[in-house]
Amino acid sequence: MYFTLPDLPEICPFPPSFNSHFESVAPESKAWIDSFGILSGRQRRYFSTSAFELLTAHAYPYADREGYRTSCDYMNVTFILDDYSDDEGRRGARVMADSFMNALRDPTWDDGTTFAKLAREFRGRLNTASATARQRFVDTFDHYLDATVREAENREHGTVLGLKDFMELRRGNSGVEVAFAVIECILLIDLQPEVFYHPTLSRLRRLIGNMLFTANDVYSYNKEQAGGHSANNLITVIKEERGVGLQEAFNVAGRFFENCAEEFLVYKELLPSWGPEVDEAVSRYVTGLECWVRGGIEWSLSGPRYFGDSVEEVRRTRRVVLAERVA
Repeated sequence: MYFTLPDLPEICPFPPSFNSHFESVAPESKAWIDSFGILSGRQRRYFSTSAFELLTAHAYPYADREGYRTSCDYMNVTFILDDYSDDEGRRGARVMADSFMNALRDPTWDDGTTFAKLAREFRGRLNTASATARQRFVDTFDHYLDATVREAENREHGTVLGLKDFMELRRGNSGVEVAFAVIECILLIDLQPEVFYHPTLSRLRRLIGNMLFTANDVYSYNKEQAGGHSANNLITVIKEERGVGLQEAFNVAGRFFENCAEEFLVYKELLPSWGPEVDEAVSRYVTGLECWVRGGIEWSLSGPRYFGDSVEEVRRTRRVVLAERVA
């Protein structure tokens, strides 16, 4: 059985770009993650082929060398925690989340776990960011891990949420708010609450988040359903909520992505002015949001994580063979 992906590269209004520090920095981050000994041989091969540093090269193309290294380390840490929680129930995911967050908040805290050590070492990479940006990263990472624990609980019970509840949970467990906090840390900008939480900028963030997790769920669905992890995927939720077939669910997701893109462009023109210095920081931040959407699309369609050796054919034809469920 085949299904056809929506043409997200064509729908997406933001151009692709790539970080020039990829070749020199990516091996450093990979070696850093490997030094913790947290990955088995199978996991190490999996992480190597997934090329998460490639994702950050697409998503943070404007970062300088140090900023790009920070983005690589953040992404590798996030995917390790995400994949770990996929294999755990609610209790195991909660223990992992608490260990990481306690050490991220307080570098003197130590329960002897690798997760705490991982958090302490990564925390050092945020020292150049403003206090506001650092705190935003910690707060959003805490929210992200809470959402992954709720996802693990839903998976444990085989729960498929309704669309409204799913959308709220997905914004959390997709990690989009953490990714946006990293933009501020990398760019060394300091968006104060009256700017950051302005309704227009908040709406832009929400629309970009919708586009990001929609694209991710479109591309990851086949892999997730084959592994029995598709309950936390927009395609599954659309099928259940609307009572439609698989292809129509993908079509609905594509239209939702397109509507969000069109609304984003409208709201971008409505941003107010806070003065030249703040406006310049906001402009760079909004560009960073745009890069994330296109970067996620480019990574999904250029590496083997979701489509294996068929990725080039999938990019060209948009046709995907529905994978058999792995027992």
